Amino acid sequence: MKRLLAMLALALVLWGMGFAPAEAAIPDDVQKLLDTKKCQVCILNDADLSNTDLHGANLKIAVLTGANLSGADLSATNLMLSDMEGANLSGATLANAQMNGANLPGANLSGADLTNVEMTQANLSDADLSDADLSGAVMLSVTLGSANLKGANLKGANLRGTNRSMVLFCNTTMPDGAIENRDC
Repeated sequence: MKRLLAMLALALVLWGMGFAPAEAAIPDDVQKLLDTKKCQVCILNDADLSNTDLHGANLKIAVLTGANLSGADLSATNLMLSDMEGANLSGATLANAQMNGANLPGANLSGADLTNVEMTQANLSDADLSDADLSGAVMLSVTLGSANLKGANLKGANLRGTNRSMVLFCNTTMPDGAIENRDC
């Protein structure tokens, strides 16, 4: 009994400090997204949406932390202000997506198609963007931290206001078409 009370007290203290347990995807939200492609402010944490056709979906302000979107078609999707921390978007198609203000720290975007994506003020800290195609992307004031851009294509991308000092570059095509190899 004492152990149970101690565990309950610890849980209450942690919750009070902001360490509430993460919510899993709400099944009704997942079904709504699949049925209508409209799911603003939905909770889709850890949802398996791999290889799903979500072309043109509205996921504005959705929470997709830890979600599996590998190979998904998210082209022309509204992901503005969405939270995709730690999400797997490897091989996903995000061409022409709206991702302004999106939160993607630690996300896996390796091999993703991000051509002409708009992601002004997005957070890509420590994200894996290796071999991603970011040609023509608008990345104004994006937070990259030590993101991995090895093998990425940034030709024609707008990186104004973006600090690239800790980013990993190797065989990376820069906005002007030059190849950057500083981290090979």
